[in-house]
Amino acid sequence: MKKPPSWLSSVIQTKCARCRTGPMFAPVQKLSDWFTMHDYCPNCNVHLYIEPGFYWGAMYVSYAISSALVFILFFLAYFGFGWSLTGSFAFLTIVVVFLSPYIYRLSRSFWFAAFKKYDPSILKKE
Repeated sequence: MKKPPSWLSSVIQTKCARCRTGPMFAPVQKLSDWFTMHDYCPNCNVHLYIEPGFYWGAMYVSYAISSALVFILFFLAYFGFGWSLTGSFAFLTIVVVFLSPYIYRLSRSFWFAAFKKYDPSILKKE
């Protein structure tokens, strides 16, 4: 039997926390698709919206990820590479704008995985 993906790898790949194989989000074909989340896991059929307002907590995770990213990249750019203050902030603005859709997905995946336990018995037999 194949070893299941780890908790962290399933969160980073935005997979369902219950089966760790089904995607939580629809495939990206246009920009708005970055924010389209499945109602149910395509693999194990678990409801991904546990209750109304469940993903409000993911905002705090998103804030923590973005803050850590900005803090690390600012110190790296400003002190490590000696960039100017304006150049460092311009760089950070571009990085955060382009990574925002992935951070959105990552924070929702983390939040869902924090409340839903892995269940190996529901995996589809291959």
